[in-house]
Amino acid sequence: MDQNSQPSYWPAVMVGALIIGLIMSVLGIISQYMTINSEPVGSSFTLAQGIGTFACLFGAIGGFIATRQYATENEITFPIGKGALIGFLTGVAGVLVSTLISIIWQYIVDPELNQAVYDWTIRNLEVQNLPAEQFEMAMNFIPEPGAMSSLLWALGIGIVALGALNLISGIIGAKVFATEEE
Repeated sequence: MDQNSQPSYWPAVMVGALIIGLIMSVLGIISQYMTINSEPVGSSFTLAQGIGTFACLFGAIGGFIATRQYATENEITFPIGKGALIGFLTGVAGVLVSTLISIIWQYIVDPELNQAVYDWTIRNLEVQNLPAEQFEMAMNFIPEPGAMSSLLWALGIGIVALGALNLISGIIGAKVFATEEE
């Protein structure tokens, strides 16, 4: 099939992005509620943070999902370069979907959630009995609830990280589902 006559990959990108965006958002929100409903014990890693980490790792399969969707729905083959592009775009769109859902949740559904997570984090640091200097340094790394800078940093890091991971999973998906014979 001629490269110019291939169908658009955007529907597959959006399917993959919606799947990973929704799951990352739901797991992230669950993780936050688990955090604020647990007692701070001074640990630097909790089960809730593990779920949040799993959510990010799950987001890395979006490129695989999208390339599978594109190849099977259209019954076509395409080079791994196009798989990389589909994967990257899926990762970027997935981060945007997840960020939008998180903004809606944290500013409309439960506006106190960010403050509760912030307060829990401070209590968790206090339980660690850090020297004052270390405590202040740790506090400098905790963004104020609702700070636009923390949202933009998270969005930027998410786009770069999940864009790169999904680029790789898009390559793998193209290799598995749609690679043209050479």
